[in-house]
Amino acid sequence: MSFRQKIFLILGASQLLLVLILAITFIQMIDRVKNEPQNKRALDRSSEFQKELRHREEVILLLLKEIDRNQKTRSLLENGMRNNRPLLLANMDYVKGIMSQYGLSIFELHDSKGIVFFRFHRPADFGDDKSSQKIVQEALQGKNASTLEMGHSGLGLRVTAPLHNGGLVMVGQVVDSKFLQGIVGSPDVHMAVFDKGKFVSSSDETISKFLEGKKLDSLKVGSRLQHAGKYFYLTKISYENQGLSKLDLKFVLMIDETELHESTRNLWIYCGIIALLVFGGILVASYLFSRDIIHAVKALNFAMKNPAEDESKIVDLERSDELGEMGEVFVNMKKDLLDHQLFLEKKVEEKTHELQETLTEVQALKEKQDGDYYLTSLLLRPLANLKYDGPSTKIHAVLKQKKTFTFRKREADIGGDLVSISEINLYGIKYLVFMNSDAMGKSIQGAGGALVMGTVFKAILTRTQLSRRNQRKTPEKWLKDCYTELQNVFETFDGTMLVSALICLLDEETGALYSLNAEHPNMVLYRDAKATFLDPEMALRKLGFSENTTEPLVRVYKLEKGDVLFLGSDGKDDIILSDPSKKESAMNEDEYLFLRFVELSKGNLEDLERLISAAGEISDDLSLMRIGYKESSVPVAAKNLPEEYNRLLQEGIREYKKGNFETTKSLFQKAIALDDTDPALHKQLARICINSKEYEDGVKHCENYLARVPFDNEYIFYTSYALRKTKDYWRSLEFAEKLRSREPENIRNLKHLVALYRLTGSRTQFRNTISYLKAILARRNSERTDSGEPVLA
Repeated sequence: MSFRQKIFLILGASQLLLVLILAITFIQMIDRVKNEPQNKRALDRSSEFQKELRHREEVILLLLKEIDRNQKTRSLLENGMRNNRPLLLANMDYVKGIMSQYGLSIFELHDSKGIVFFRFHRPADFGDDKSSQKIVQEALQGKNASTLEMGHSGLGLRVTAPLHNGGLVMVGQVVDSKFLQGIVGSPDVHMAVFDKGKFVSSSDETISKFLEGKKLDSLKVGSRLQHAGKYFYLTKISYENQGLSKLDLKFVLMIDETELHESTRNLWIYCGIIALLVFGGILVASYLFSRDIIHAVKALNFAMKNPAEDESKIVDLERSDELGEMGEVFVNMKKDLLDHQLFLEKKVEEKTHELQETLTEVQALKEKQDGDYYLTSLLLRPLANLKYDGPSTKIHAVLKQKKTFTFRKREADIGGDLVSISEINLYGIKYLVFMNSDAMGKSIQGAGGALVMGTVFKAILTRTQLSRRNQRKTPEKWLKDCYTELQNVFETFDGTMLVSALICLLDEETGALYSLNAEHPNMVLYRDAKATFLDPEMALRKLGFSENTTEPLVRVYKLEKGDVLFLGSDGKDDIILSDPSKKESAMNEDEYLFLRFVELSKGNLEDLERLISAAGEISDDLSLMRIGYKESSVPVAAKNLPEEYNRLLQEGIREYKKGNFETTKSLFQKAIALDDTDPALHKQLARICINSKEYEDGVKHCENYLARVPFDNEYIFYTSYALRKTKDYWRSLEFAEKLRSREPENIRNLKHLVALYRLTGSRTQFRNTISYLKAILARRNSERTDSGEPVLA
């Protein structure tokens, strides 16, 4: 759209809007001028009707008083009411003369019960009961009453007055067309009366014909209509009822406004012609005005697009308006630009040279930094193991660091996450060691923590693999020593380097899983298509905190065939989720989202990684480990035991129930000689031997039982207790420490440890354990005191 068209559009639209506003205002003014006098005329006719009714009422009341004062008339009415109808019939002409004199069309006599005794206007009609009418009730109580009411004669004004003999007289005037014509008093006003929506009477045939077949509700107040070649204004007015009747009267008035309609139409024609002339004149003036502006703007535009042309011959600099001022500004600006152009070209060359030097320095620094990053990634690479494929356990891992870079066309990444998988032997049993850690900080800071963590952990593994002394440790003791060594290393950094870690030992033969968690995300167990957190509690803080506990808690779990474990760093949960409805992103705060992803992926590591990446942007380093335990192992055929074994087992159970423990022991030992694979037999024999104080045999059976079922903490204590009784204090201490790693606040075991430290001469451990035991007892006594429970001794 051109500039001229825009000017025309603005001016034309504004003028058209102005004309519309004036037209609407004019229409409202005319309607108000037309409606107000018509409504006033209608109200005047309604008031006239009310005044006429009051006048007729006053006249009729005067008539009733005159009847009461006229001895002849009163005597006629009172004597006639004494069942003397012939008397009343004989004086019909006399009474009708009174009715004619006062313009009455209704004259009735009622007895003291409100029964019609005689009607002078219809002598043959009498005997009906009007006692329910309010004006009749008022007269029977000795009062005069009047109201409009529907009767046999139609709508009429009826007035009642009491007679001295207890009866009453009712006179009135029918509201007919003659009555209404007297009220209207003008040939251009037509009136009709409705009661409860039904037509009653009208003033003339004009309004009667119009109302034929129409309902009162269909008539709109203030409407204008055309009827019989004329134009009318229609309105409705309600009658104010005095409460003496059940009438609901409405007056419909049609006011002839044919002459007013003709005048209004002529006025509209004159106004329309004037508006068109004004609108045309404004358009012509707008065209001339816009042509002058457009010529000046086009000249200025051409001068701007063609700076090589002489602007003094193109732009009219003699104009005194704003366009002339713009032309002068353009000329001055063109001169200034030409002056600055040469200066700016030289300045740009200088700045370009400076930026090129800065860019070269930045590139050199980045090359050096990427070299440092690449060297760090090379150092981290041998510390991370991502795969293990054993006969019963298969481990696969994903390690993606957040910081990625390119050094001499080699792509690499660095970060704080680390994954390690290895094997060690403890007491001749092979354990699978896997570790997942997350060092604090991004890129080079996190990579430094991962480098320290991986190096120290690798050294611990190597020392365990090469040293038989280090292999003579329980899994709990090995994990505690590993934690202590890592904690001591990271404490030297004074809190500037913290690492969360999850270190696990897995006995592939029994499925025993030993884990130590230093504020790392919980392990997830996927079993029977359901994912759950394996350890919801965190007893340790990150490695490097100076206030960490000296008694780390070791958790022990039993893995079943087909179980799948998932280990991962914070990156699996630190996902920036996008909400399309709100057009904004937010960090994931749902800790159970990862569990749902594990279930959706059905334990598949590749699908799990895709689900996490598809959920949103991963804002941290990501490391995931999948440990599948005996997922594809061949089912072992059921072992056929000899009948002698089953017989000995059943007899031993019967003797045990009888309390014959020695016989039970003998039978179970014979059964073990036949088959030594049932740990339950060793468990029962250990209990029997310890109870009979045969501690050496009890130790042997306890160790056999725990070799197959290493999860039973109670029998770890029994083993330590039996070893203490055989005076093998150092081995007893080893099992007691094993239990302490699992249950640090086991009071019975702590008291047992105090005795062992005393017997072995370990004074420092003796004092520390007593202090630890007292602190636990004091805390528990405080809790029991608050809850009202008995205090521990």
